[in-house]
Amino acid sequence: FKDPTLVGQTTEPLRFSDEDLDRRLLSYGKAGFALQFMLDTSLSDADKYPLKLSDLMVMSIDHRKAPIDFTWAAGSKQVLDLPTVGLQGDRYHQPLWMADQTAEFQGTVMFIDPSGRGKDETAFAVVKFLHGFLFLVALGGLRDGYTPETMETLARTAKAHGVNFIRVESNFGDGMFTELLKPHLQRIYPCAIEEERSVGQKELRIIDTLEPVLMQHRLIVDPRVIEEDYRQCEQDLKYSAFYQLTRITRDRGALAHDDRLEAIAGAVAYWVEQMARDGKVEAEKHKEEALQRELEGFIHAKLLVEGLRRA
Repeated sequence: FKDPTLVGQTTEPLRFSDEDLDRRLLSYGKAGFALQFMLDTSLSDADKYPLKLSDLMVMSIDHRKAPIDFTWAAGSKQVLDLPTVGLQGDRYHQPLWMADQTAEFQGTVMFIDPSGRGKDETAFAVVKFLHGFLFLVALGGLRDGYTPETMETLARTAKAHGVNFIRVESNFGDGMFTELLKPHLQRIYPCAIEEERSVGQKELRIIDTLEPVLMQHRLIVDPRVIEEDYRQCEQDLKYSAFYQLTRITRDRGALAHDDRLEAIAGAVAYWVEQMARDGKVEAEKHKEEALQRELEGFIHAKLLVEGLRRA
């Protein structure tokens, strides 16, 4: 380049500002951004596998509350000694810093992906939410189909983590799984539950959900979740959520098994939807308050003018 300082800056500032491109990078992800805005179709291995362990933050998570803010870093001092199933050089890291102030979680959701055919698992993930950060506190896969033991394990997991809401992937069984689960929930832990039918290519849906969250380092994982996932899947790592996370690509059928990763994506998607809704509500509230202030200012000015005329 004749001027290296121009690297990374917009070439069409009237159409796309640097700030706008930064937002689009977070939205599209690295690979999608390179394709759409840089016309770069030559994906390296790093781009081909867009989800990385190093973008997570790992720390022990309390049942009820957590620090209100964190700073991510990927230095050697932050590397944790945990079972690693990622690509070469990809490691887990603890936060560089966390706030002293804590707050109670604002909610807890459980996503369940019922087993489909063959050797699929009934996978579940429990994710808590606080101030824009997501906390993965439970994860697992059950291979006993729709047995009472499976339903009871799910109900007891929901109770153990104080789940407020359960969302079930309904693509298989036409709602049968939810109906089988409801009696166990009523007996063990009454909880709101609903079904969600996913559409579109699964791999794209998972990556498009998780990549922006990971790039912003908003997903925090309890080390016990990582250790238990590895223990359960050590004999066949294709079932491991974190193996799936680091091996998924945008190609159809990229993974032999993706149940646990889909459960994580489903739980994260729920909170992303909530944050988007809350953002719209806050935006409308801000507009209404601004309009109200403008009207009050107009009325005040009008009254002042009338008062001067009478004087």
